Amino acid sequence: MARSGRKPSGFVSLLLLLAGVLLFWLTVPDLGNAARAATADGPRGIFTAARLVCAGHAGHTTCEWSGTFRSADGTVELGNVKLYGSDRDTFEAGRTAPAVDVGNAGRVYDPTGSRTWIITVVLVAVAYGLLAAVARRHLMPPPPPRRNAPSAAA
Repeated sequence: MARSGRKPSGFVSLLLLLAGVLLFWLTVPDLGNAARAATADGPRGIFTAARLVCAGHAGHTTCEWSGTFRSADGTVELGNVKLYGSDRDTFEAGRTAPAVDVGNAGRVYDPTGSRTWIITVVLVAVAYGLLAAVARRHLMPPPPPRRNAPSAAA
């Protein structure tokens, strides 16, 4: 991509830098949980549904079942956790389902894994792209001055 001879805008670079750092700060700590959720890596056990928790926003309502989790060996007991991917019609109070605790506070997952890693990886890639753009704008040497091509004399 050809660059113009203009100096990059410091304000735009600051915005790109702040957005990239913010995205990294929000997503990188969650990479481990996202990987464990994708592979269902953690203690397996039983989720017992207690109540349906719904949140409405922008004309859309999302519901998840909240309840308790107990690992198969009895070493992990969690209260007030939500089963990721459950919705209004998944359970009724008192029903159980197999689940996995991957270490994500307040949430357990289906033993088949989860696709939550996709959005995390996409956001990390966007953050990397923003930071790379700032680095390219300010750390790459300026392009050499253009020379005019000699005109053809007849």
